[in-house]
Amino acid sequence: MKKDARHLVLAIVAVCAVLALAFILAAPGTAGGDPAATVRTITDMDNRTVTIPSEVRTVVITCCGGAAQELAALGVGDRVVAQPQQCTTERLYTVVPGYRTTPDVGSFDNANVEEILKLNPDIVIGRYSSSAHIEVTGIPVVGVLTGTAETETLKQEFRMMGTVFGREERAERLIAYWDETLALIEAKLADLPEGERKRVYGGSGAWEEAMISAAGGINVAADLAQQSGSKVSPEQLVQWNPEAIYYSPKSGDTFSTNPQFATIQAVRDGAVYPCPAGTMFSWSRPSPEAPLANLWLAQKLYPDRFADVDLADETKKFFHEFYDYDLTDQEVESILHPAVSAVK
Repeated sequence: MKKDARHLVLAIVAVCAVLALAFILAAPGTAGGDPAATVRTITDMDNRTVTIPSEVRTVVITCCGGAAQELAALGVGDRVVAQPQQCTTERLYTVVPGYRTTPDVGSFDNANVEEILKLNPDIVIGRYSSSAHIEVTGIPVVGVLTGTAETETLKQEFRMMGTVFGREERAERLIAYWDETLALIEAKLADLPEGERKRVYGGSGAWEEAMISAAGGINVAADLAQQSGSKVSPEQLVQWNPEAIYYSPKSGDTFSTNPQFATIQAVRDGAVYPCPAGTMFSWSRPSPEAPLANLWLAQKLYPDRFADVDLADETKKFFHEFYDYDLTDQEVESILHPAVSAVK
């Protein structure tokens, strides 16, 4: 009888051992497990299929152009372990204090692969055309647009970033807010004839075309929108004679003080506006704050039609909703009416 009981115990132990081994082998990240259980694929902004970890906990940014702001808006700024300090601002440091102390491992073609390997991030976010040398180390590179977006492609980037970091719902909220803002602008300008729409200059790129169109204006440089790096001569700008001009406060007002532009209607009417300065360099560039930029420009172009819009209040709500940060009245004032750099 004792012998039978002993055999029974040994049999139970053996079965338990087999079950335990099977569990270990099937567990993610262990020998014999399904590798697909620990990774997934996404499509980045270069239309590349990229294999990334199922959960992205650490990321190195190797580009300028809004990636750090996008992660802040998704609430995952604490996952950034390195980024180019030249691509940040004091206001961004205020919103995401951890950004101030993240190391700088270079940007674009100058990214330091050895330093990136020491950090061992789950992914690198950058412009793939200048980051392919990083990917050969085995670290996935997720390509982003770095300032070359248009309205729809920037929404697509928000959605892609939401997928990468498991923040799909937050990304969709940001896109929905933008859609609601664009619908508001369109509704207020629905009965405005084409001949009464303001002719605007803000640069010659695709983003300028997107921003001006969204605000209900007519981009005088529309023919150059798809020609990257196009330069506009003073003579050409005088010929276009825009009714409104906006610019980055960091670059300074090169229009109002230049005698060459004295005959331009925007200059004569005092309709030369410095863009607000948000967490990016200014709202003249694509970033999560693009809906606010569209609304700001629409209000500048058609103040009577947007007299009921409190942009300061909208800005406060946006920062609370998407950056988890409550702006003071003084901070809002510094965003909407930034100091303009002196023009040398």
